[in-house]
Amino acid sequence: AAEATDGKPRSRWSSHTTFLLASIGSAIGFGNVWRFPMMAYSYGGGAFMLPYLIALFFAAIPMVVLEFALGQRLQRGHVALVAHIAPRWEGLGWATVVGTFLSAQYYQTLLAYCLVYLVNAFRDPQPWAVEEAARSLSESSSSLDGAEASSGLQPGSGEAGGETEADAALAAVRSFWREEVLQVSSGVAETGGLVGPLCGWYALVWAVVCLGACDGASSIGALNKLLMPMPFAVLAAFFARAVTLPGAGAGIRTLFSPDFAAIWSPSIWVAAVSQLFFGVSAGLGTLTTYASFSPPSTPVGRSAIIVSLSNSAFSLFAGGTVFGFLGFISHTTGEPLESLVQSGPALAFQVFPIAMGLMPLPQLWAALFFLMLLNLGISSAVSMTSPLTTALCERFGTTARRVAPPLHLLGFVSGLIYVSRAGTYWLTLSDHFVPMFLTIVVGLSQCLLVSLAYGARRLLESLPPEDQRLAPWWAFCWQWLLPATLSLLLLAQVIHEGSSPFGGFPGWALAVGWVYSLGPLLLVPLFYCAHARAHGGRRGGGVMS
Repeated sequence: AAEATDGKPRSRWSSHTTFLLASIGSAIGFGNVWRFPMMAYSYGGGAFMLPYLIALFFAAIPMVVLEFALGQRLQRGHVALVAHIAPRWEGLGWATVVGTFLSAQYYQTLLAYCLVYLVNAFRDPQPWAVEEAARSLSESSSSLDGAEASSGLQPGSGEAGGETEADAALAAVRSFWREEVLQVSSGVAETGGLVGPLCGWYALVWAVVCLGACDGASSIGALNKLLMPMPFAVLAAFFARAVTLPGAGAGIRTLFSPDFAAIWSPSIWVAAVSQLFFGVSAGLGTLTTYASFSPPSTPVGRSAIIVSLSNSAFSLFAGGTVFGFLGFISHTTGEPLESLVQSGPALAFQVFPIAMGLMPLPQLWAALFFLMLLNLGISSAVSMTSPLTTALCERFGTTARRVAPPLHLLGFVSGLIYVSRAGTYWLTLSDHFVPMFLTIVVGLSQCLLVSLAYGARRLLESLPPEDQRLAPWWAFCWQWLLPATLSLLLLAQVIHEGSSPFGGFPGWALAVGWVYSLGPLLLVPLFYCAHARAHGGRRGGGVMS
């Protein structure tokens, strides 16, 4: 192990390629398959692409460069890094890694869903296949309330009698998702107890993620070398099948057809920035932690561009695949595509099971697809728990093998609400509030810390010569463009949330969503006051002194 700037031994990636694979593995995850297509469609289809691409080059890439540069230059995990720059603001570092760890709790639920589908993929017939639709048709006709609709649980538009084979397939996958996997309650207020099988898979996911976090850079690097290549190959096969189906072209055009009136809404810009930040893992403490395992002399600009473009390319690829199949389903069933597009993970777990039935050897393709989702999800999940693991190791001078097991056990126990019968509602709330607010607040704070405390020029001068060519541009983004843009977008979205409450959820549930996303920021004043008391009003060292 090499030494950090504080003289303590530090793990190292085995190669720069390993670092890139780990960063790409953190960036490319579940959200690329279901969240990006849903966000793009909800905010105007092709109109979303313009803010998305602008935000990619003017916000996401500069932010990734900033986080890579900080972690690599200071050779510390996220919390220790913030404490080194501005000791009184150490709470900001803890708020970031705690918020990211809380996000991992609902993210692991998605992996538990994958495991449920994976073990059922080998059944013949599969429980979501057309042959199993008879039982499903009567169940899928039950009505749902507004909160359920917001969770992606809308029933089909047809009546139970006289359905075509395609209608039956659609009813079957919806019923399996709702009745077998979620066992969903009537609303967010009715917890309804834990879903037994799902709870068991949730525990297994936490155990696997814990193993991935135990050895720091070495285990994370090995995990991503093993997992990263597969998703591209599997998704390519599904895309090739999708584009051969009738109606696929109409579905893809729906995703990319512009609605330029939507561009003038601040919400679309907030959605684009938050999708990119959450997608590339900016504002989560992950990139600074990963970069701290790289030698200080490693160029960061090229790495940031590769990671950011890989994430966006996979998102566009996945979006085209999802909407190609949606177009086919709409063409075959006669159901409007707008009623097929559903929020939350239902988009992936209802569209792709139908797609598998259109492939030869559906059991094989079902297994490959859900293994792909697991591959995407595990690498991202490890990256979401690693920052807090690293922070605790650095704070208490211990090892990840001692910290990770009790920390991940705590994450499992405190996240059991997501595998209750009301879990899908809480997952929907969490997925709305955390990417929309926490990542933007943390990103803004990091820009201010570098600009006002550490010094953008000082950070840039420490970068390798290859990165010096764009140094003026990075400095402008960190000091002016990003702080101004993120502040305006954050203010606009807060106003929007106040005037248009999300998803028909009751006020108390929305309040919980706000606390979940911004509650970790309460650590900022707590650490500030504790530091001021400990040092009697003096700054107590650090760069800011």
